[in-house]
Amino acid sequence: MSSNRDALLKRLRDEAVMIRRGLWRAFHNGGSGHVGGSSSAADMLSALYFHHLRLRPAEPDWPDRDRFVLSKGHANGGLVAALARAGFFPEDELDTFYGFESLLGMHPDIKCPGVEMSTGGLGHGLSIGLGMALGARLQAKEFRTIVMLGDGELQEGSNWEAAMHAAHLRLAELTAIVDYNKVQQSDHVGTLLGLEPLADKWRAFGWEVREIDGHDMEQIIDALDALPFVAEKPSLLVAHTVKGKGVGFAEDTYTWHMNMVTDEVYAEALAELGEPS
Repeated sequence: MSSNRDALLKRLRDEAVMIRRGLWRAFHNGGSGHVGGSSSAADMLSALYFHHLRLRPAEPDWPDRDRFVLSKGHANGGLVAALARAGFFPEDELDTFYGFESLLGMHPDIKCPGVEMSTGGLGHGLSIGLGMALGARLQAKEFRTIVMLGDGELQEGSNWEAAMHAAHLRLAELTAIVDYNKVQQSDHVGTLLGLEPLADKWRAFGWEVREIDGHDMEQIIDALDALPFVAEKPSLLVAHTVKGKGVGFAEDTYTWHMNMVTDEVYAEALAELGEPS
């Protein structure tokens, strides 16, 4: 492995730690938040915002920027922590999370720099991303569109309508990432309404699919660098993750899908996360 790749991986892993610290900071100041799904996505958000996406934080409306839609909008704590680290707004803004007239709500809002779409009503992000990707094609633009989906969200039928349409249009400009942490608001996904065989379902809809460990930074950047996986097909990345990753008491449990973040809980979370190496 080259020294440049070693340095990249270390930087991305360090940024993932800072994103997790940032989301806990935001939820502590907001009093509560969707810890589980924000934390499971943190490694992928690091790779997206500090390696893959072509963006200009000082010019958030740059026409040729790549588009990222967080369809699982309840994970906005992770998104805004990444946006702050990337320079879209000062990190101190995290202290206003969920406050009156704050840029940073419990779900993404397009008034926040770097947010492409207000989301949170689950099941709609992929349709929005499809429209963005089709817009790029119609305008002969080269920007890419990536949509991050939750696994429980895939119980919404609108996702499968969008999946069918994207494959029909052969939208190689569109990528979807499933944050497959296997836990939703009330229990494990497999208990409430199982998704398996998930990868094969997407293949049957006409997508090119890869599966990775969504916490292994090498696997994440290798997959992102390979996009689109094939010509004339949309790409689907199934990222196997752990709900609440990084803080033991919040991992793999629906009780930390959303919960209160007291001073004591916050201190314990930061102690477990530590500082970047």
